[in-house]
Amino acid sequence: MDTPQHDSDTTDQNEPQHSVIPRTRTRMKRAFWWSFLLVSMSTAIYLIATNSNRMIDVNQEVLQAARARWEAGQYANYLVEIEVTTSGTDTYQVTVKNNQAVQVLLNGNALHRRHAFDTWTVAGMLDTIALDIEHCERWEQGRAAPGTCDLMINGTFDETTGIPRKYIRMELGRPNSIGVMDWKITRFTPTDKAVLRN
Repeated sequence: MDTPQHDSDTTDQNEPQHSVIPRTRTRMKRAFWWSFLLVSMSTAIYLIATNSNRMIDVNQEVLQAARARWEAGQYANYLVEIEVTTSGTDTYQVTVKNNQAVQVLLNGNALHRRHAFDTWTVAGMLDTIALDIEHCERWEQGRAAPGTCDLMINGTFDETTGIPRKYIRMELGRPNSIGVMDWKITRFTPTDKAVLRN
């Protein structure tokens, strides 16, 4: 004879399932948002790379080759315009004479901060990339400073002059604040070919 099941038996069997459902939904939501974040980042990188004329991973070898071309050209006097994108887009116009920035315009307005003068010369941009490469190397070796994040860096260097025509720097490992900065040199005009002097 079959023994009838009591309501209490049915309730006991279902209770663990009810307690698991909220946890499962939370995990599914978390997995969805992480997947969404990763897909968004991958899409952004792909779009930037496909519109950036052969962007490549940047390392010491790539940088040293570009720097050698730049130094061989001996461009002491030039005008360079750089479009910089972070949360918005800004345009820097830098006038260099005797290998020193003498004027920097930001969106058409004169700047007086010495830091901007040094950063947006060609040599300054190459130095910035060198610092990012050193950071990546320390990260890979487990020697990164506490609180810092990993970087992904890509760039395109001119085959003749060595100038960093396009560069992207993406901070990784900060899901709540993903930092992306990129620049594009839109104009580079040597004003003469004066020989660099030490």
